[in-house]
Amino acid sequence: MTTPPPTPASAPITPETRIIDSQALLGTQRTAIIEHNGVRYTLQETRQGKLILTK
Repeated sequence: MTTPPPTPASAPITPETRIIDSQALLGTQRTAIIEHNGVRYTLQETRQGKLILTK
C-alpha cells in the first residue's frame, strides 16, 4: 500500500473526500478537458510533472 502525497493545508482530507489519481483523468495523455457546470476547463501536466488547471 502506498501513502498518498501530502496535500495543501487548504485541502484537508476528511472521510467524505474523494481522491482520484491524476492518471485516471489523464490516461496516457498530458491534457484532459473537465466540464463543470457547463464550463470546460483544461487540466494539463507540465514537463516537471505538476498539474495546471485553466479555464
